[in-house]
Amino acid sequence: MGKNVSLRSLAASRRNLSYVLAAVLPFISTIVTQRIHWLHAFPFSLYFISMGLVAAMGGWGPMFVGMACIMLSRWYSLGESLDPAAHSQLDRFRYGVLLCCSAIISFISQRRLNSEKKLAIALEALQEGTDALVDSLGTNKCASWTFDLDSGVSARWHAGSYPVFGRPFSEIEAMPSLRPLVYDDDQPRFPALVEHMRTSREPVIFEYRCLWPNGELHWLEMRGTRIPGSRPRWRGLTLDITERRAAEAAIIRAEKLAAMGRLASTVAHEINNPLEAVTNLLYLALQDNSLSAEARSYIATADTELARLGNVTRLTLGYTPEFADATHVDISQAIDDVLALFSHRAEIKSACIERRYSKGIAVPVAHHELRQILTNLIANAADALTAASSPKLLIEVVTEGPTIALTIADNGEGIQESDIHRIFEPFFSTKDEVGTGLGLWVTRELVEKNGGRIQAASGDLPNGMSTSFRIELPLSR
Repeated sequence: MGKNVSLRSLAASRRNLSYVLAAVLPFISTIVTQRIHWLHAFPFSLYFISMGLVAAMGGWGPMFVGMACIMLSRWYSLGESLDPAAHSQLDRFRYGVLLCCSAIISFISQRRLNSEKKLAIALEALQEGTDALVDSLGTNKCASWTFDLDSGVSARWHAGSYPVFGRPFSEIEAMPSLRPLVYDDDQPRFPALVEHMRTSREPVIFEYRCLWPNGELHWLEMRGTRIPGSRPRWRGLTLDITERRAAEAAIIRAEKLAAMGRLASTVAHEINNPLEAVTNLLYLALQDNSLSAEARSYIATADTELARLGNVTRLTLGYTPEFADATHVDISQAIDDVLALFSHRAEIKSACIERRYSKGIAVPVAHHELRQILTNLIANAADALTAASSPKLLIEVVTEGPTIALTIADNGEGIQESDIHRIFEPFFSTKDEVGTGLGLWVTRELVEKNGGRIQAASGDLPNGMSTSFRIELPLSR
């Protein structure tokens, strides 16, 4: 746009200058002709030069102004009459030739000026289209390119394109190939794409990932069509579809969560009905006075295990039968209740459970939500423990001003560094065969819902621990 404005300003300045020259050059030509003796034999020679220049620069308008100024200059300097009829036949002939030549030059000049004007309009329209394309490329996060497979160089990226690789395009164009930018897991699909572009004339759509210099992993989609011709030349767009991919993944996760929720409700309902019947039957059995003390102990143990099974069904996949408001819960009591559920598993692994908390510390969290948070974290810690490593589970609660800090740590297998930043994602699990990938995600949702936050760490931690989860929750006042 700026270039077209400059062209229009230059054309206007040149036209204004032609009018000034049309008014000045005739008088200068007359004075110079009078003072130089040998020009007396060619009195109109400088007029021809002046009018040619004026007509070439400005066209018809400056040409007529120049002819009028020639007559005025000769009238003022030489005393000639302004009436053409009073001039000699030779002067009328000279005026006629000068006018014809100036008219021809003006006609040619006007055609050229009209062409320049049309060209300027076309350039302006082209520039507007280019600016719109550049704005569109940036807004839609895409880059335009052309690529010649036979040239042996990288694609040529058009100006204004969005930096889809997180790098300047000057750096990209200096690369012999785009393959180093493709994520390692997508590299095996790249040769098939190149072969298709070399042999086929069908459009291509190719999705792949690119690791930006700042460590972000972006999804890109390449769309290209072959340019007609014998050489395998292509042009197209590369779009950053990271946000679209994230939205699609969110929709899929939501659908999975809805399905898992329906399944959890169904499973809990179907299990709780026979559990209730068995519990009632055990109660009736205990009313039989003929039972021996040993039989009564067996029935009491069975009733305890059924109650434990009932707790498991309520906690499985985040299922809770009630939606109670937040209450002030003693966190130590909640921890003891949950540890009782896992006491048998701890005994099997000969695990040492170290308790570092005291009674009387309350948090404003619904009782079932706090139990669910604790169950998910303690269950994961118990699964990570191995009998060969002197297994140890540490649970610590301390007050820090208006908050409490709950730490659940273990000296088990730990979490891989590549997985630590994904453990709170729904359906991500390192337990391929038994994990649902929902436990930690539900835990984080419940913690944040109650105004807290959760952090995870893994590696060589204090007290010989390998994995630690720290939860901060508001302290009841």
